[in-house]
Amino acid sequence: MHKSKQKSLTTRAALALLILILPFNILGIVTSVISYRNTLRNTEAVISYTLDSYSLLLNNRIRNINADLYGLISNNSQLMELSSMRDASSYSIQRYRLFKTLDDARKTTDTADLFFIYLKDRDDYLQVPAFDGTTVGTRPHFSYIENYDFDSARWFLSEDASQMLRILYVRNQNIYLGAVIDLSAFLSAQRIEGFSSLSFSFSDGTQAEDSSRLHYNKKVNGSICLNASLSRKELNGSISFLQYALILFFILYLALIPVLYYLMRKYMVLPLKHLNSAHAQLETGNEDYRIEEKANSLEFETAYTSFNHMAASLQLLQREILEKELANKQLQVDYLQLQIRPHFLLNSFNVLYTLIQRGQKQPSQDMVLFLSDYFRYLFRSGNELQLFAKERKLIEDYMNITRISYPVSFEVSYQLDPVLDLMRVPPLLLHSFMENIIAHALLPDRVVHIVFSGEYEEGIVTFYISDDGKGIEEEALYEINHISDQPATTGKNVGIRNSILRLKYYYGENASVECESETGVGTTFTITIPYDLEDAF
Repeated sequence: MHKSKQKSLTTRAALALLILILPFNILGIVTSVISYRNTLRNTEAVISYTLDSYSLLLNNRIRNINADLYGLISNNSQLMELSSMRDASSYSIQRYRLFKTLDDARKTTDTADLFFIYLKDRDDYLQVPAFDGTTVGTRPHFSYIENYDFDSARWFLSEDASQMLRILYVRNQNIYLGAVIDLSAFLSAQRIEGFSSLSFSFSDGTQAEDSSRLHYNKKVNGSICLNASLSRKELNGSISFLQYALILFFILYLALIPVLYYLMRKYMVLPLKHLNSAHAQLETGNEDYRIEEKANSLEFETAYTSFNHMAASLQLLQREILEKELANKQLQVDYLQLQIRPHFLLNSFNVLYTLIQRGQKQPSQDMVLFLSDYFRYLFRSGNELQLFAKERKLIEDYMNITRISYPVSFEVSYQLDPVLDLMRVPPLLLHSFMENIIAHALLPDRVVHIVFSGEYEEGIVTFYISDDGKGIEEEALYEINHISDQPATTGKNVGIRNSILRLKYYYGENASVECESETGVGTTFTITIPYDLEDAF
């Protein structure tokens, strides 16, 4: 046997590990030396960049707030009208409008977290946004208005350095305007990943020096500074740890080659060999073979289980196919035996004999031709599906011939969608239901009306075979609607039983036969077949 020249998975894996690991080791050692020198510079650059970015964001907010405050003084007529109004109702309306203007500006632009206005002549303190549960009934920041001086007109820090404030005094209207930036919320959102000891704060000047920490600062507005400090121990510790970790990592990386090779062989190569061996067993015809080895990983356990299920399903499927073929052959034999039953032949020959005795030449010839077509169709069709047009023609001929024996006993009408002629059906399937009407539904005292209709809609073909004849007793109707549950040895409803079983064989569980009947009123069989007539065009 020719031996494959391709290398095994384990050989390829070992080569790949060597090719990947050695260059990375050399590169890693060089990188660790360079990174040691650059870490400190990079850290300082990151902190400096962060301070610049944060101060820029804060200065942008300060510019927006200044614009809002000066715009309110110079361009907003609402403030001027508010200070001059004496009517209480008009004052309330104008006060609300001013509140709404400031609240909209606060929501739509990157401006102050809080505005406040104090109209000294009215002793009215307005805050935007409105007072919450903790401040209702108070006047937050009013102490800064009471202690207002020249420095208050510039940005300054609150006593606990948690807020930046600015207050403007409009002398001609005796009004104080103020804005607040919440620094605690601002600082809580500022982080640099990887430095747990890095902290930010605001002060009126530079921070007090602490030899255990590195200090950085950036002026934001006037004398206000944004400060950052980082523990020297953390910085040096992170550098040392990085270096030791890199060296240790690359040493372990080399030592891992045999370990990785062993693990790959154990967890990948050997399970794959088990799977390949199992497939080879199936290919040689050993359908009972199952993988008994215990998988060493969840993935291969799933693969082993899937293979065993697949093998069992294939075995079961082959058995079902064989049983279905045997059942279908037996069903066809039973059906043919049913169709060629003696009384059908005897009745047909008796009718033919009577016609000849009476000298009715044309009906006799029609009877002979019908029997010839009937048995030719029966024997030539076999198990192959036939065009419904042929089935319909046979049914029409059968009903016409039957009228010879029952000239005034029934009338039949056909309401069939012409497109149904293009579909294919099992031979004599629908014929059995029409024959069942002649055998059991006719009445001696009146004409029975028979309607054979069919329609197609969205991949479903539905046939209705109805009569207003004798009807079916309740017990017999139940047996027909549950015929698949009845044992085949009962000998009842053999024709209908075989028709339903053949329908299920060809179309599966989506096909159905339902019977509705009432004694003395009539019977309707509804036959539903899944069929895509678009395939016929």
